[in-house]
Amino acid sequence: MARRLVSLAALVLLAASPAVAAGKTHKAHTLTLNLNISQHGTVRTPHPPDGDAGDVFTTTLLLSNTVPALNHGRGASVGSMLFQYVLHGKCSTESCAGATADIVATSRIPGGTIICAENGVKLGRPPIVLPITKGTGAFKGATGSVTIGAESNPVNTYHITLP
Repeated sequence: MARRLVSLAALVLLAASPAVAAGKTHKAHTLTLNLNISQHGTVRTPHPPDGDAGDVFTTTLLLSNTVPALNHGRGASVGSMLFQYVLHGKCSTESCAGATADIVATSRIPGGTIICAENGVKLGRPPIVLPITKGTGAFKGATGSVTIGAESNPVNTYHITLP
């Protein structure tokens, strides 16, 4: 009798969950990271004609935890982001209205790399939110977005969905 009950219970579980029976038990995992940023300096590579348009700007943002995360404590250095963009239009400290940029941002953090890229990002309306286009290591197959911090709020927010 006990064997019949165990067999019946197993059959009911399999019938009730086709995903389990098909081996599809994996559920996507989401992770949110808020990392302080400290800008390390910007390099400008000019491209003719003279002016801002077409120039490439590259900076490194140093990343540290706002709370314990990535197996490191609050305030710990957890990597860096190489932030590079090609400017289209004019941008100054007073206004970037009408300017756009093609942006690639590569974050190297414990476990792997997160890459974000998007063309035609409007610069006059912060925040800058970039889609995650690739991940390596623990972040392989990652999707989501990264909100890039500004001088007024120097925190990058990573919304990561892992398969």
